[in-house]
Amino acid sequence: MSEHASAQRSTKGQAPPVLQTSTTETATTGTLDARQMSSARIMQMQRTMGNRAVQHMIQRMGTGSPVIQRAGGSSSTASPQQGSAPVKTPAEQRKESMDAERDTKVTPLVNTSFADIRTKLEAALKTYLTSDSKAATIRQGVKDKVIAEIEASMGATGTAEQRADAMKFAKEGSEGIMQAKLTSYAGEVTVSQFADEKKRDLTAEANKAYDLVTPSLNEAAFAKQKTKAAKDAEKLLATRSKILIANALATSKTAIATKFASTASGGGGGFDRIDVSTTGTDELTKRIGLENELVDKTVVKTEKDATGNDRNVYDMENIYRTALHQPMKQAVLLKLGVGRGEFRRSKELNKFRDDLKKAAREKVNQQIDAEITRSQNASTSGGGSGGTSAPSPAFTAAMNAPMKAEYMKMATKAIAYKDSKQLVDDVMAAEADTIIEALTPKNDTITALTNIGKSAAYEVARKSGSTREQIRAASVKAATAQAEKLLKEKKDLAVLEARKVTKGTKAVGTTAATSADPAKTRQVIADIQNDDKTKKMAKAVIKKSVEAPDLNSGFAKIGKLIDLSTPNPGDSSSLEFELKIPVASAAGGGHAYFLFGFGGEAEREVEDLTVNSQLTFGAGFTTFGFDANARFGLFLEGKGKDTDSVMNLMSYGLYREMATISSAAAGHFWGSGGRSGDSKLVEAEKWAMMVEEQHLVDESEINVGGLAKLAMEANVGVAEFSAEVAFKRLSKYNREIIEKKGKDATGTRMLTATERLANGKSAIGKGELNTTVEAGTEIEIGFGKDKVAFGLEGSITKTRNDAGEWILKELGLELSATIPSQFGEEGGDFTNYVSKIVTAAIGGGKNLTALLKKAFSSEVEADKGKRATGTVLDAGSDALFTGNYFDDIGTSFAEKIQGDETVNDTMRSWLPGQDDSASEIEVVNKIGLSNALKLGVAFKKEYEGWDQPGNWEISIDASQVKSLEVDAEIVKVAVEKAKRLGKLEFAKGKTMKYEGLGFAGGGQVRPAPTTTP
Repeated sequence: MSEHASAQRSTKGQAPPVLQTSTTETATTGTLDARQMSSARIMQMQRTMGNRAVQHMIQRMGTGSPVIQRAGGSSSTASPQQGSAPVKTPAEQRKESMDAERDTKVTPLVNTSFADIRTKLEAALKTYLTSDSKAATIRQGVKDKVIAEIEASMGATGTAEQRADAMKFAKEGSEGIMQAKLTSYAGEVTVSQFADEKKRDLTAEANKAYDLVTPSLNEAAFAKQKTKAAKDAEKLLATRSKILIANALATSKTAIATKFASTASGGGGGFDRIDVSTTGTDELTKRIGLENELVDKTVVKTEKDATGNDRNVYDMENIYRTALHQPMKQAVLLKLGVGRGEFRRSKELNKFRDDLKKAAREKVNQQIDAEITRSQNASTSGGGSGGTSAPSPAFTAAMNAPMKAEYMKMATKAIAYKDSKQLVDDVMAAEADTIIEALTPKNDTITALTNIGKSAAYEVARKSGSTREQIRAASVKAATAQAEKLLKEKKDLAVLEARKVTKGTKAVGTTAATSADPAKTRQVIADIQNDDKTKKMAKAVIKKSVEAPDLNSGFAKIGKLIDLSTPNPGDSSSLEFELKIPVASAAGGGHAYFLFGFGGEAEREVEDLTVNSQLTFGAGFTTFGFDANARFGLFLEGKGKDTDSVMNLMSYGLYREMATISSAAAGHFWGSGGRSGDSKLVEAEKWAMMVEEQHLVDESEINVGGLAKLAMEANVGVAEFSAEVAFKRLSKYNREIIEKKGKDATGTRMLTATERLANGKSAIGKGELNTTVEAGTEIEIGFGKDKVAFGLEGSITKTRNDAGEWILKELGLELSATIPSQFGEEGGDFTNYVSKIVTAAIGGGKNLTALLKKAFSSEVEADKGKRATGTVLDAGSDALFTGNYFDDIGTSFAEKIQGDETVNDTMRSWLPGQDDSASEIEVVNKIGLSNALKLGVAFKKEYEGWDQPGNWEISIDASQVKSLEVDAEIVKVAVEKAKRLGKLEFAKGKTMKYEGLGFAGGGQVRPAPTTTP
């Protein structure tokens, strides 16, 4: 209510009061002070005296006139005798009633209108501030202010990353705080723009509806006037309210715009301060509390650090490696030429790589020479490898073996030719790491990935019920995405840096192309030729050269089988394989065939092991009970101290034979590809010289050459016999021959590999040429249920002397008798007892002796384990033969394959007492499993020509022979294992030598007879 319009209230229809003067008023004259009139007293007087009377009274107070004035004029004193106040006219009275009605109605109308104006103005301002697009800038400014207040409330608590994570979620409440602040501000603006003083204007506006009405003296009309005046007052107020609201809204928006101007004291936020309570600090406290639960709680793998200790790799480092570093490094390495084939690289890159590999090989080869030379010098001076430590591989290889050392250099350089590339790749990998480190520093990048992972993990962890797996998944996903983003941003830059190293950059726009930096290339080469790196590489390839399998690896596998099948002195084994391919049939049932054959034999003595092998091709003819064939092929026989030596010698023999046919082929198969710096053939010759030095020692020798053989078999019913004649033309190599042919013209110095090949062919040539003719026959005769096979073998060997003449070298003759016991065939008691039981039992005893000797022997044997295993297996088979429990199994096995056996009746008729009648066709077993006793007498004599006889030797021995033969018509396989049970040997100039059950003695050189003068 306006301070200038008092709230006047009157009673409807009340007559003007008649003033009664009191004694006090009569006796007292003068004036009343208007300041003594309070609002309450004035209102009381209005109710009792009327509005107009009170108005006149207050006016007179203001002029100093007497408050009470009698009729007839003013007087300074009042007296009751002066008379009463004048009587008002009906119009005046009606006017007073209208005024009273106005005062009654206008005040509540004004109050209602005022409140409505404020409500509407506040609502309009709230809508404007909180949702109007025109105030979007204001809202954003206030929101920014709220966010700034939230951030400021956190202070310096925690780390910057923790505060950032907390802010991410704390500022989610900034919208609500902003809305609440602007809503509150809308009310403040409303009050400031429409204060209580505005009621005066509204009252004056509403009073117009009454003041302009002339009250009717008619009661009904007067009532209508009052009703209409009230409605008009409402209309006036409504109209006025709209104007006031519009004006106030416009004025408010102007004030708001001024307040939120960027130049105002509150800046774009408009407010100097906004209360954000604990919105930020609560979120920050939660974030700090979860710090140790967000990332790197899982060990991805464990690896060794630089000091050899275990080191755990967690998620973030693993993501850096797998999602960023490794793929970027792969791209950089490809640009550096690592991992790409030559045909996929540019010409410039290939030249760059070739220069680097050449530099690496040169330096590593120098280190190899130095290392092996140092070992040779240490060996010569007796210094060993220094101290008490184990000798280095190079020292072991080179000690007292110059050819082995020379071969080691060659073989090691050949390996280094390829392995030196690793030096280049390693330096390129280091260069790639340098490039990547410059673009994405490892520690900083892992820290950044960790922070991103924590931020993502916190979003999950802050919610109740989150599991460790969910938290980890969120951190890994976010960090991986960031790593992939970095990879996309930085990979091309890294590849460009790699290109600068190898061949420079391309021209781009106005930027000219650049070539590779020569200084950088020199630096890379220097890194590759680093002494420590190349020395380490040299030692590694030397060790690798010593341990690596070579061309003889295939022979070495065969050697393992020989150790199993021929484990002890006096043992021998053989394998024969034949493939007969029928090609033509003849009348009468015969047919011709092509023949492919492979055979091998091994025989072990105390001093040495002899192994031979033959590969033949030929043709033959078979008919009823008769088979004959001729074959040609390659024969190879080596004798050495052990399996390793023999296998190396057989490879050596093949090399020598190949070298006489095709030097290029020999260099290809036995060389190292020319990677050592020497030609392939020189590399091969160095290998051969190493074998000569290491294995062609003492009585070791190798014979290699051509073989021609005629053979026949016949079944004449009462007997079966076979015969064969073989012709061998062999090149022999032993220490004596090599020393004779491998020296220079003076005969004092061994030729080097290069000197040996001065004429394109090795000076060793075909060694010593020998021709051997061998003949043998065997006849098997039945004596009731018992069978005995008698054999006769003879051989003669000739060689060329220095004059080129053929001279006798050796004569040999052997007689044998074999008593077999075969499963699936009925044998006599003698055969079963002698061949099956006694022979197997003695053989088992020899095996047991051999095992005991190996167990208690202090001698170091490289193949000791395999030979012991072979002895155990042989002893097991002996045990099977000694009892009857294996008979059924053996018989059943022998009967698996059966076929017809025919007799050649024509040849049978040649025998005394036999006719030419047709023999019956029998069905026999084609699997022969037998155990036999073999007795033999052998004679051998050496010559240097017929007129120069040399040493001779006569021996008598008994052996156990176990054999398995499978004859499947086209394919025939025969395996034989022989074990010498006892032997007596007589030799020129030596005492008798004896052997039995694994024990041996005698054989010493007889002392020369002394003559008395």
